[in-house]
Amino acid sequence: MKNTTQSRRLSNLGDRIKSLQTNEQPGFDRDHPANQAHVAWRMVIDLVAGIGVGVAVGFGLDHLFGTLPVLMVIFTLTGLAAGVNLMLRTAKEVSSAEREKSSESDGANPGQSTGQADRGTRGDACGN
Repeated sequence: MKNTTQSRRLSNLGDRIKSLQTNEQPGFDRDHPANQAHVAWRMVIDLVAGIGVGVAVGFGLDHLFGTLPVLMVIFTLTGLAAGVNLMLRTAKEVSSAEREKSSESDGANPGQSTGQADRGTRGDACGN
């Protein structure tokens, strides 16, 4: 009796978990302006944080070594590069999500190639 009750409860729990996993987030709309603003703010914060960390590290090392403007400039540019890299990564995530959404609405298989070159995935600067 105890085993049948436990197995019934476990199967009921498994069914509830599967139903929750298949449901999407309620009220989430990717095209809603608030969600687009979230992505924009994420990009801005990534850029500002990269520059801020670069300035702080550069200033600290300059103060430590007594070479006041040199390392601050170098690390500020490094922080700028890191921030731009994060912005580009975020833009790539958004564009791939939009591409996936458009392929789902067109009825195409997500694994099929659309014939467009996917530049920059191999990591070289020329996109070859």
